[in-house]
Amino acid sequence: MRLTRREWWHSIAQRREQLFLKLIEAKASYQDYKRAVLEQEKELLREARTPAERLHLQQITAKEVLTEAYMARALWEEFGPLLRRCQRLGFADLGDHVHVACLFVQALPRFPKQARQAFAMLAEVEGLLGRVRKGHHLRREGTKSIAHARAVAASSGITSPGRARPSK
Repeated sequence: MRLTRREWWHSIAQRREQLFLKLIEAKASYQDYKRAVLEQEKELLREARTPAERLHLQQITAKEVLTEAYMARALWEEFGPLLRRCQRLGFADLGDHVHVACLFVQALPRFPKQARQAFAMLAEVEGLLGRVRKGHHLRREGTKSIAHARAVAASSGITSPGRARPSK
């Protein structure tokens, strides 16, 4: 029996979660994690029926791998191409866009030369959040995330170009 698309997406979520838990239990390195997630992405892409489904799978995989790269404290040589892949594919939703922009800013202590690009991305996301209704949870949570990302960068002495550095 063929699955409905809703059932298929549910199975995708379950399989992705099972892989994540398996890798956590195995205490997999970042490289092993990345390899396993990208292998699973290829398998899932073969099951996708439409270009939109394939794009969505690529978007969520790109964000997941970038998040793991951040957590593994990857340098720009690893983080940069993953970030560009996220940007090239676009974002599944505004929450993912906020997440990636905040990770970029929070990772700046490892590659401060990218500050202008990171803060430009953060400003872009702030503009998008400004279009969301004021009382909406996404706007509140996104604004908090952005403030936290700025604080993390500022704690390392990195501020948005055009903003004054905090006095010590």
